[in-house]
Amino acid sequence: MLGLSFTAPDARVWSYVIEATGKFSESGVFVLKPDSLYVRAIDPSRTAMIEFYIPKEAFESYEPITERTVYLSMEDLSKILKSAGRSDKLTMSFSEDSIRIEFSDGVVTRMFKMPLRLEIAHEEIPSLEIEYPNKYVVGGDVLHEALASIEKVGDVLKISGDESTLKLESVGDLGEAEVILSLERGVLREAEVRNPGFEVSYSIDYLSYMKKPIKSSDEVVVLVGSDLPICLELRFPSGSKLSYYVAPRTE
Repeated sequence: MLGLSFTAPDARVWSYVIEATGKFSESGVFVLKPDSLYVRAIDPSRTAMIEFYIPKEAFESYEPITERTVYLSMEDLSKILKSAGRSDKLTMSFSEDSIRIEFSDGVVTRMFKMPLRLEIAHEEIPSLEIEYPNKYVVGGDVLHEALASIEKVGDVLKISGDESTLKLESVGDLGEAEVILSLERGVLREAEVRNPGFEVSYSIDYLSYMKKPIKSSDEVVVLVGSDLPICLELRFPSGSKLSYYVAPRTE
């Protein structure tokens, strides 16, 4: 037995994060440390990368004593986590060859067992240290609504901004659509801009993958700059943080 288990109070957040990750990466890694847990994954083309950090204090119970690394199929795990209910807690227990997954709403407990696929191919996931010139802070619900309102128009998302506004523009065969998030109107919570007038494009699909985690977050820190990967830093009330990177499009 690996002797690893944890109970998270909000199974839905885990379901949203793993489902989103499975859309661009077949496998991921759980790094369980005595004081925290990391879920990390990268897509084969290295266009997108995710790191979900959960401090020990965010769990109802957390038992790893020494550091362990477990590679998992995001697709298989997502299929199970999709059954999470609105008020469910999530418990995951790891053995040498399987994971036991439990959902409990305080009345009914549902249990699943998933084999560990030791043959899963995986690659080294880099640590990114990027100095961003521009930082915007927006509510998770606001960013979710902004993406949902323009994602169907085109396959390219152009992002630009200045000291007081962040503009999201979808461009495609149907035409163009844009959303302007303004500091003056209170839509943006913060704006720290050292590179006003920047403009950079991304594949809108990769940003849309994160809509559910974005909606469930407290706020999102948008880190962006010309020719740089965008970083969406989702912050949750529990103290957990999800960092999602998407590389810019090259014409």
